[in-house]
Amino acid sequence: MKWLMRKCVRCGRYTLASDRCPYCGGELRVPHPPRASPDDKMVLYRLKAKIESGALKLDEKPAYIP
Repeated sequence: MKWLMRKCVRCGRYTLASDRCPYCGGELRVPHPPRASPDDKMVLYRLKAKIESGALKLDEKPAYIP
């Protein structure tokens, strides 16, 4: 599915333009989160990668990670 709405990284405004922000000329990103599924088989690997890279900070290790 193609998303129409975009959000400027620099100024935070929303627009329907697809190349550059018409207000400040900044880069545009899709503001919608990715779809989530309870049957996702890769969630454990993504969680481990986020913890190892420091993007996800936890005080203690969750019980479900081996």
